[in-house]
Amino acid sequence: MSLLQSAISLPSLLLDDLLGRAPRNERVDSGTRMNTGNNLSPTMNPVRGSGASYDDDGRHGSSKRSSHPASSDRFSESGHRTIYKEPERKERESHRLLRQQAIAQEEWKEREALNSEVYRLNSELRSMREQLNVCWQELLQAKTENDETKRRLEEKANELKGAQAFLKHANKLSGAEVISLVNDLNSEVFQGAASMVDTLEFERASRRMDDAAWKRATGATSKTIGEELTQALIAKRGKDKDDYDPILVRYALQTCLIVCCSKICKSWAPEEENSQFLRSVYSEIQKKEDQVVAGRWRALTRAHIRETRNPEAETKQIIRELCAVLIVAGCSDKELSTELEKDLSEITALAMGVRTAIGESITSMDLEPYIPRLGETFDAALMEEEDGSQAQGKNTVGFTGLGLTQLVNGGRMLALVKAKVLLD
Repeated sequence: MSLLQSAISLPSLLLDDLLGRAPRNERVDSGTRMNTGNNLSPTMNPVRGSGASYDDDGRHGSSKRSSHPASSDRFSESGHRTIYKEPERKERESHRLLRQQAIAQEEWKEREALNSEVYRLNSELRSMREQLNVCWQELLQAKTENDETKRRLEEKANELKGAQAFLKHANKLSGAEVISLVNDLNSEVFQGAASMVDTLEFERASRRMDDAAWKRATGATSKTIGEELTQALIAKRGKDKDDYDPILVRYALQTCLIVCCSKICKSWAPEEENSQFLRSVYSEIQKKEDQVVAGRWRALTRAHIRETRNPEAETKQIIRELCAVLIVAGCSDKELSTELEKDLSEITALAMGVRTAIGESITSMDLEPYIPRLGETFDAALMEEEDGSQAQGKNTVGFTGLGLTQLVNGGRMLALVKAKVLLD
């Protein structure tokens, strides 16, 4: 019976060892201990438990020896090897699992670290993109502001350039050069008047124009050279073509030319109404601004208006004035305009040159052409008599030379060239 029990129990022990369970007899002994408490059998080893006997050396054995010692020893040795190797296997397995777990944890930590790094880098990338976008917007704004600043600087540079040109003190001509131009004009007027007296044909006094044309001629002549010279021309008309006073006619022609040249030199615009308006504006500017500002305004204004002036129109106006005087003096009106136009173009050019000089080329002071009013009392500070005779208390009746004055101290005139006058 013991051999049979040993044969049956041995596979169970091996199975229990493989499964990691306690042997059945130990489980039974455990149950017995629970039932019996501390009442142990005399044959029970207090350490090993009941159900099996132990030798004196403490090894496990059955109560009766097996009838097959070799088989029993073989099974016993195999079971012991299995029992002793199983903990090592479990320990190795446990170490392997722990290593795998540690590796998994390290991989998880690395993965988490990589995810964190990727998240951080993505955040930095988004931040840098936002900063780049802000910088781009700021760059565009700066470029726009820079373009605007550049445009304003160009405007300011142009304004400064214009202001420098407007406020510069330098005159293009000197006072002596302007005086020379006036003297040249007076000389040309004298030569032109003398030439007309010598070349034009004067008719008999008996030949008269119709009353309407005569009235127009005498009216225009009186308006230009004055009533006294006009009546003198009428009174001196000869009875034949050789009986006339050439000096009187020359004086009348000189007076007419000087009056016309004075108008040209003083005028601001072709139309007298516009000229008067601009002159009044300039007078107001003179009252409130320095001379350098007023002078530059005058120069710029007259320079731009000069482009609208037509020398031919100025010459034709002089011819109309002269024709009336010549008709009253007894000159034939046949082809008169054509003959005069050839001689007067130089006088017109010189008069316009004087106007440009005093109106545009001189800005540091105000220069004006000067002739007195007809009938005005002689003023030695501004006038000189043609023949140099004693002139105090006499009145002017005509002109033979244009004067030039400088306006100082609120309009007071200082003569640079005295006007040559005819006295009564």
